[in-house]
Amino acid sequence: MTSKWHKIEIMNKAVKIISLVLVAGLAFAAYAEAYVYPGVHLHDLPGPLQEAYRHEKPNLGEIGRCVVSYDSSVDQEKMIFTCSIYVKMSAVAERKAMERCEDMKEKRHVKAPCRVIKE
Repeated sequence: MTSKWHKIEIMNKAVKIISLVLVAGLAFAAYAEAYVYPGVHLHDLPGPLQEAYRHEKPNLGEIGRCVVSYDSSVDQEKMIFTCSIYVKMSAVAERKAMERCEDMKEKRHVKAPCRVIKE
């Protein structure tokens, strides 16, 4: 009978260790930083993109985000400007604007990366 109780004790310890590892993993995942999209400062953008942002800024509020991509600072066909406005979280606004920018990049054959505008 001692052998049986010994096996039960080992199983209980294994279950406790596995539970502890799972709890630690979940705690680590909860404190992990969210993905941060690449950004670009407003003053580093070409004039037409700065103007587009200034025109759209009143509609953004605190949550809306705008994303740009451009291969040329003069050819507007090689510039992409898109914003996400009607969302509940800024992270969602960034993600949606980035997805839209990536789609537009493919259609216009723009090679530069999409970046979130930072002020």
